[in-house]
Amino acid sequence: MASVFIAIGIVVQSGVSGISVGISQALNVGILSSLGITILIVSVLQLLLGIVLAIVAIYLALNILDKLTKGIDEFAELKKGNVAVALEMAGVIITVASSSSQV
Repeated sequence: MASVFIAIGIVVQSGVSGISVGISQALNVGILSSLGITILIVSVLQLLLGIVLAIVAIYLALNILDKLTKGIDEFAELKKGNVAVALEMAGVIITVASSSSQV
């Protein structure tokens, strides 16, 4: 669960960085001008799209991991308290989130 929160933080941090750049650009052209408002809207849409794409990428990565480890039911192992499986899945989640936030 902690890795999911870390992954969300990584993606949101990247998006917030993009919004701050957008705000800076909007201030340069006039925040209430049509171009300034467009820049702000595009920045927010970029954040939302980044979050959605990161969630999809994490979901796909976990499905691929499940296919690669046919003899192991990761979620059943998590319920049993298997720390090794938890660390494996956390690594996949964080890696995918950090990779998707750099796109």
